[in-house]
Amino acid sequence: MFKIIMLVKKRAELSTEEFLACWREHSAKVLRYQAALGIRGYTKTLPEVADTLRGTQPFAYDAMGELWYDSCDDFLRARDTPDGQAALAELRADELRFVDMTQSVMWFGAEERVI
Repeated sequence: MFKIIMLVKKRAELSTEEFLACWREHSAKVLRYQAALGIRGYTKTLPEVADTLRGTQPFAYDAMGELWYDSCDDFLRARDTPDGQAALAELRADELRFVDMTQSVMWFGAEERVI
């Protein structure tokens, strides 16, 4: 499984509630473009309020999102179609409403399932 994973920082002017409302709306758009982008899975994870675990640093992001694809090639193929390009352009513009891209982290990777 190939994944795009993003640790998300909300825009500073948004409350947590406003950020979550925007992300819910954005998720509906992601689902609308699932076929055009070849998305196999989409998850959102919100941090629980807790003390630092096992001596690690506190989680410094507002959320984590993952998009799953069968392979990197499938992602690239879908991204390079006219429908895929249009979908990505709309999703990117929408993300800028609620995500601080300068403080967020994104990476691509292949999942290695252990269990």
